[in-house]
Amino acid sequence: MSFRVLAVCVASALPLARPAAAQRTGTIEIGGFARFTDFDNSLNISNSLGVGGRIGVFLLPRVSVEAELATTSTDSGPSLSVKHTPFHLFGVYNHPADPRADIVIGVGYVHNKYSDGVSSTDNGVAGLVGVRYRIRDLLALRIDANEDFMPSPANKSPSASFNGNLGLQLGVSVIVNTLKK
Repeated sequence: MSFRVLAVCVASALPLARPAAAQRTGTIEIGGFARFTDFDNSLNISNSLGVGGRIGVFLLPRVSVEAELATTSTDSGPSLSVKHTPFHLFGVYNHPADPRADIVIGVGYVHNKYSDGVSSTDNGVAGLVGVRYRIRDLLALRIDANEDFMPSPANKSPSASFNGNLGLQLGVSVIVNTLKK
């Protein structure tokens, strides 16, 4: 019985919660991040750290569009270096977890470019889940995990019908409200 009362109270209070500044239409998020990429085993590329950046624009109070570009230099064996450059375009839902934090959930497109020792590209579907924690109105920490699923992988072979690369990202964002309240 007490669980139901608590659930009704929480559900009733949700509409009263003031939307965070980063959730207004027209808000822009610009950020940089460190990225760890766990490459699909079939690629035979060493997992590695890289860097990247993102820009996002809120189209609706809780819905944004984000573009990310990252780069990772790694190797594929003792004498072959590989540069991986993923480009992501996400549609993102930003669910307010509390007044300073949002749960970030997105789905979108990924384009992977493999260069240096190799020359190949592939495209696929990407998923995103993360948390944005606002330290101040204009500054936020962000941690994300994204999974890229490529149904036609760059390393086309009978043993690789698809690839999945996992990315873990930790970064800082500047949040700019371009429209007045």
